[in-house]
Amino acid sequence: MKTALVYPRFDWIEYNGLAEPIGLLHLVSALKTAGHDVVYADYSFCEKLDELDHLVGDADLVGIAVSAAAKLERATLVSKHIRSINPDAVIVAGGAYPSIFPEQCIETMEADCAMLGEAEEAIIEMADAVRDGQDFREIRNLVYPDEAGGYVTNPRRPVQTDLDLIEFPARDVVDYDSYMTNGMSEYGLVTTRGCPFKCIYCKPSTDHIFGGGIRFRSAENVVTEIIELAALRNTDCLRIFFKDDTITMHPEKWFSEFGRRLEEAGISVEWHCNSRVDTVTREKVRNMAESGCHCISFGVESGSQKILDFYKKGTTPEQAVDAFNWCHEFGVEATANLMIGFPLETEEDLRLTYELLKKLRPDDIIVYFSTAIPGRYIHDWAKEEGYLTTDANPELLDPARNRAHEVMNMRLPFLSTDEVISWKHRIERYRSWRKVTSMDNIRRWAGELIKEPGKAAGKAARVLRGFRGQGD
Repeated sequence: MKTALVYPRFDWIEYNGLAEPIGLLHLVSALKTAGHDVVYADYSFCEKLDELDHLVGDADLVGIAVSAAAKLERATLVSKHIRSINPDAVIVAGGAYPSIFPEQCIETMEADCAMLGEAEEAIIEMADAVRDGQDFREIRNLVYPDEAGGYVTNPRRPVQTDLDLIEFPARDVVDYDSYMTNGMSEYGLVTTRGCPFKCIYCKPSTDHIFGGGIRFRSAENVVTEIIELAALRNTDCLRIFFKDDTITMHPEKWFSEFGRRLEEAGISVEWHCNSRVDTVTREKVRNMAESGCHCISFGVESGSQKILDFYKKGTTPEQAVDAFNWCHEFGVEATANLMIGFPLETEEDLRLTYELLKKLRPDDIIVYFSTAIPGRYIHDWAKEEGYLTTDANPELLDPARNRAHEVMNMRLPFLSTDEVISWKHRIERYRSWRKVTSMDNIRRWAGELIKEPGKAAGKAARVLRGFRGQGD
């Protein structure tokens, strides 16, 4: 009995950067440890759909990951192709989006069922059932169509509270050379699951995926994974992106232990992460810097307390100022991620955001448009209030793509789209000015020019585009 786990990123541009699918790789490990014959089919670098037929054409069970609403169309294309060459396979949709909209995924992808939430245990049970010729429909976390034309949603199993017990992702199946050749520069790692906050642009989808709350891995467990990754890539110097929603929910001592264990292992790690301005302290930033953190991307979102409160962000502009000052003090690059174009935003709110940037003095700025994504409270609100313009085009549900193409999927009553875009360009001009006047940024760029001239040239080009008001 053969199981194929599929990453259906076929003919798709990753505007936020290319990365390996960590969640799917965890499932590969789980199945291998359970003794199953499992293959990993990554369509990221395929020019034609039939290039991986030798992997999926004879699989009895096919699991297809759908990470976001914008990826459903790609997943459907791949799923229907696999069905055409392997009509007897059991196809299950899994990942973030099927955890929120299982019925839509089953119908659109012509899958047999969908798997909700974390699937390390459920995928093993399903593989066991398919192998043994048993009815898999009783497995917890599963949604499947019934004979009456409806759907049955089975109860969900409790999540694994001790993340140290979860198998490391099966990185040995990843073609990292192709990833690096195509623009990936950092290995992905996750040290937590879940998010305890209530931001309307994320909730409740994160709770559907992770079950609510937050769970942690120990520093020892994370360093052990890094040691294995370093051995796999034959290096003692790694660049890592921690993909946690908020890695800084770890206490200060976690980062201190993390740095100590890395030093004992003789491994140098240069890493960056996402964070919230209310989850760092001066000592935490210092410990992070000493353990190899070179950049923190903060979800600043807005300089208007009114907008932050409506987002239910739970932060203040003053907290952002403190967080950025600590980063400057300890030599950590601080990036301000902004989200403009919210329907209730006014010219004054955008002016407050711009003025806050001058206080933060960020090393980098990324300007997103507020996007109403299905499964999140912001989408429900926009639809109820009549601000939603469209959610039929899945590509408009990718905030990174919308940033690059400067399009939005919500109507703004107080500002025109052109006015919001104009503010985006103004902010990006300030970003470019910061890049050419900050000595820290100049030194970093000069170092990259020597070590990674291609990357440095790309950054220089983005600075020039910012000055010209051309966006990303």
